[in-house]
This record gives sequence, C-alpha cells and structure tokens, in this order.
Amino acid sequence: MPTDTLTLALGPGLDALPADEAWRDALDVLAGLLPEGTVAADRGWDLGWERDRFAEARAAGRPHLSVRLRADEVLVGPLWRPGTDAGCAGCAEVRDRTVPDHPLVGDLRHATAAPGPGAPLLPELLRATLEHLGERPLGPGELFAVSPRGLRRHRIARSFHCPLCGPAYEELDGTDTPAPLALTDRPAFPDDSTRTAASRLVERGVLQERLVDERFGPVRALLRESRAPFAMSMAVVPDAPAMGHGRARTFAETGPVAILEAYERLAGFPYDLPVLTHRSYREVAGHAVDPAGLGQYTAEQLAHPTSRATPFDADTPMDWVWGHDLDDGRPLLVPADHAFYQYEYNHRRDRRAAREAGTPGRKHYFYESSSGCAVGANLEEAALHSLFELAERDAFLLSWHRAAPLPTIPNHTLTDPTSRAMIELMESRGFDVHLLVATRDIALPVVWVLAVNRLNPFPATFSSAGSGADPQSAIRGALREVAQLVTNPVDWTRETVEPMVEDPWLVQELEDHVRFSSLPETAARATAALGGPRVTLDEAFPDWPGRLDRGSGGDVRGALDFVRGLFAEAGLDRIVLVDQTSREHADAGIHVARAVVPGILPMCFGHAQQRLAGLPRLTAALRGTAQEHRALPLDPHPFP
Repeated sequence: MPTDTLTLALGPGLDALPADEAWRDALDVLAGLLPEGTVAADRGWDLGWERDRFAEARAAGRPHLSVRLRADEVLVGPLWRPGTDAGCAGCAEVRDRTVPDHPLVGDLRHATAAPGPGAPLLPELLRATLEHLGERPLGPGELFAVSPRGLRRHRIARSFHCPLCGPAYEELDGTDTPAPLALTDRPAFPDDSTRTAASRLVERGVLQERLVDERFGPVRALLRESRAPFAMSMAVVPDAPAMGHGRARTFAETGPVAILEAYERLAGFPYDLPVLTHRSYREVAGHAVDPAGLGQYTAEQLAHPTSRATPFDADTPMDWVWGHDLDDGRPLLVPADHAFYQYEYNHRRDRRAAREAGTPGRKHYFYESSSGCAVGANLEEAALHSLFELAERDAFLLSWHRAAPLPTIPNHTLTDPTSRAMIELMESRGFDVHLLVATRDIALPVVWVLAVNRLNPFPATFSSAGSGADPQSAIRGALREVAQLVTNPVDWTRETVEPMVEDPWLVQELEDHVRFSSLPETAARATAALGGPRVTLDEAFPDWPGRLDRGSGGDVRGALDFVRGLFAEAGLDRIVLVDQTSREHADAGIHVARAVVPGILPMCFGHAQQRLAGLPRLTAALRGTAQEHRALPLDPHPFP
C-alpha cells in the first residue's frame, strides 16, 4: 500500500505465485515497518528486480528494506540506509553464498533456494516477527531470518562483490592522479609507540561482535587450534585466500589477532581500488616506481618450467596502482602485481568463471608474497608495521645468503617467561634453540630463531624470524612460529623431499622451503650462522624500545617518520606506501598498507621466483664471504 513516504513493491515471484490470505496479512504488516522508504518483497531471489528497486531507493536517497520469501524461511532485511555502511540485499545474498565450491556463488542471476509456497506456519511466524520488530527495530545493515527453526538477527557487512551496491569495475579507472598523501598525528599507547591509543581492534569482543557470523560472515567462525603449544585461533573468512591465525598467551587474545590477519590477506587484491591498465613504464616513468629496482629474475629463472613470471622491459604494457612517496606525499604508480600479491591480469573478468572454464590467467611480472602487508587502526599504524615486517624479512635474507656466523643471545639470559617456556618445550623435543641477531644495515631489532635437531637427523632444522620495537616481543613471535613447527607432526617424508637437494628448482611453494630445511643434507647450510659472539639482549639491541619511544614523540606518525629515517640511513631512501584498504576494511575500522621499497630484498617463495638480481645491497652484503661469486639464484631460504 503506497503512501507519500512509503512504497511497498511486490516482485515477480509474487506474481507467479500469489500470496494467500495469511501471506497478505503478513505483507500488510510490512507496510508499516518503515516510516519512509521502500519495502521490496519477493519470493526467492531475482537479481534484476532487486537491482532496480535498490537503484530507485539510492537515487531517491531513501531507506530500502528487502524481504525475500523462501520455502523454509523469510529474510527480512537487510535495512539499507543512505550515507551509512549498511549492507544491502545483494551483500546478504553474496555472503550467504560465499562458501568454498558453491556451484552458484559466481552467478547471482540464479537463486540458490526455491521460493515455494512456504512452510505452513511461516506467514504467522513472519507476522509475529514483524510485530516484535516494532519493539526493537532493525538497524542499518541488519537482517532478521524467520523460520520454523527460530528467529535470528544478523548484521550484514558490505561486500565488494555485491551486484547492487558494490563497485563497477569500469568505474575503477586509475587514469586520474590522486591527491598527495597527508598523514595524520596519531597519539600512541603510553607503553607502545607502534599502536594507536584510540584503537579498539584488539579489544576483546569488538571485532567478533561486528564481523563474526556463522551464516553471513564475513568471518564465519573462530576455531581454536588444539595441537599448537600455545593459545592459537584461526579466523575462517571464505573470501580470503587463507585463514587468519592468531597466537597469544590466552585464547581470548587470539581471536582479534586472527581476524586482523584474515583481513590483511583479504587486501591482497584491489577489489574496489582504481587500476591503471596497459601502460608501459616508459609511458608513466615521470610518476612511477622503476620496476627494475624491485629485484629481477635471471634469464635462467624466466626460462625454467617452474617460473611463474613473464619477462618485461620498459616498453612492456603493465597494470599499475597508485601509491604515495612517504617522503613528500606525492602520488607514484607501482606495478599492480607487486603492490597486490594476489593480483591477476584478468581481474576485469569474473575470475571464478575464468577458472572454471579453464582459461589461464596471464603470468605475473612479479610473483609476490604477502611480505610487507600489514594491518592497523589507521594508515599510519599499518604503514609502520609494514616497514617492520620488510626490515625483518630483508635482514633474515641477507643473513641467510651471507652464510656467516651471527651474534647469539644465550637462552638463559631471557627473562620473558613465555619465551623461556617455549624454549624448554623445544629442548624437551630434542631441539637446540639458537637466538641469532640478524639485524644488518636497517637498525631495527631482528632475531632469527634457529632450532637444530640434536637427537635425530630428520627433521634437521626449523627457522623463523621476528622484528619489532620491543626485542622481547620480537623473540616471542619468532619462537611461536618455530615451536609450532617443532611440535606439529611432520606431514612429509625424507624420501619425498630429498630430490630437492640435487635439484633446488623443485622448491616451488612456501611449504617446500620448510621441507628443504628439514633435510639433514641442508643442516650445515643453516648452522653456518652459528659460532658468532655471545651477547646479551641489551647488547644486541641497545636502548630498544626506548629509542623508538623517544624518537616517536608519543605518536604513531612520529614512529613512522623515525623508522623511515632508519631505512634512509641504510640507503633505502624511497618508500612508496600503497593503501590496500577496501571499503570492507574501512567499514570494520581496519586499514591495510603495503610499503614498496626499491632495493630491499623481497621475500619470495620458489627457487624460480627468487628475485635477487639487480640488488646492490645484496651484492655488497655478500662481498668477502664464500657466497660472493655464486650464481643466482642462491640456496633456497628456510623461512616458513
């Protein structure tokens, strides 16, 4: 019943299967559910009709409530309100379908559930629910599922895959140069210069309440890992390429960390960010990062069957995204598959449909990992932690490739009880644990934890690294990685990976690096880092974290400027910040950034994917060592 302020629209499904008296009574109640706007009711899901009704509401700037009648339930909502981050009916449909291998997930033109006449009591349940909603109205983005199984309220987060309110790829054109970057002052926690005092991201329950929903997600579940030797949770996000992992002292602390890592991984593709396509470096050189400075592959690597990269030169058309120079804020273009490690060159097409049709995507010019991608409560915080991670990986790789003894921190000098407990656990499993000082020319605390099996030849060694303003926290993070490797059952055999010793080109995936380092034949390569001088934690990293606390002036932006200065002192004076934050991240109060630093050693996985050519810092670091004159690529690293 249309009024001056409210419109009730009935969809084609109700024309095909008219409502009986019970349904009409329930639909009459719908007319009074909103004081103004549009209530659109239909049997099942009709993409074209839903899109038209939503477009009308958005053009008029009016609230819109979608109601979908199914055979066994009714979905009342979500309620979309203009000017809010409310999800719409399209977002709900996408999230309801987004489970692995759903046959219809990529084609929203077809419904996943038959509308049907409805269960006998469903109209009465709907009417009762609608009357109940008068006492507690739906908020923006909220949805009520009504069925004989019960009544459930859900909050629908916006999806960048939504066919109603999501971005149109043709509108994501990167030809327009963005404004210069203006960073903001961010007061820090009194005892942690790297985190914003106003942030609630790791506060218990905040992210869970907003993002965890077993049906609509985005986080479908938080799972507890029972085999890890410490509290560990996994966040299941079907859109993300892998689950997020959270490791901490208690399970209560692990949930937010796991969600944040999942959202970091969700930022690996520019779903709703502008992309400049099909331009050569020569065409954009005046305002772009030179791809040649980001590490190069050898001709042998590019020609090898295991290579996943395509050769290019200054005249090769590539795709680009915008970043900003941290020094002066000016916008600069970065190769898209370097800035976003999940980038695919057929991104304008339906990627799932292309995969199902067997259509191969073009190889990458850069085959990247997530190294340097970091989350934060704001861009400044995310950028700072991106630099810490890049410094960690760079220092680890330089130390590994040098194959020279490093200073060692004696285990008994540690005072952190969590670190001591993990070391004792690994020692009880027959592993000697070595804390190696890996810091090179970027003067940030970096530790390489090397576990060597003293009881059995296999698995021989495990490694990981940690960095951060607080050396004790850096050690604790690295120990957690290695302790999990030591205590988890090895799911490969020595015989299956031994061929990698003779043919390192067989090291192709991240897991292969761990397996390679588990072989007794590679143990001497890892233990070449042992035998350096013994130093205390304070001697290894004097005045940390105090140095950053003073340099930051109590502000995360100040900490970012301080760390950027340490990179510049190491000769890495250009840092380009790529903001990977999508609207899904922003809606959750999360920012994701990746710092692009020409000249730094990239963390790559796969022997053919090691991008070590054209890096003067590596050449300088190897000078005077036994590795100096070796041909690239060098020995596969053991980083997990």
